[in-house]
Amino acid sequence: MVRQSFIVSAMLVLFTSFTDSCGNQHRGCPHFVILYCSGETWDCGSPTCALSSAHMHPGSRICSCNRTYRERRRVLNLIQEPCDSCKEAALAARVRRR
Repeated sequence: MVRQSFIVSAMLVLFTSFTDSCGNQHRGCPHFVILYCSGETWDCGSPTCALSSAHMHPGSRICSCNRTYRERRRVLNLIQEPCDSCKEAALAARVRRR
């Protein structure tokens, strides 16, 4: 079961174009806060990806191929606290209870 899910996720990585984003990973909550996008993109080279240079039907208007970029995250800082929006939500929840 684990092997099959690994193969499926590996196939998604192979057939998807990527865009690079850099930011902070918070361990107090599961959020990744993007600081900036580098503008770099990687081509997957798949004929079934509409964003690839090897797309099988580039001039077609009706195309059901994948048109989404996957985000490739570059962690700049690993912060042990929750992000600011989670801190604000926790504070608002405490204030509302009173």
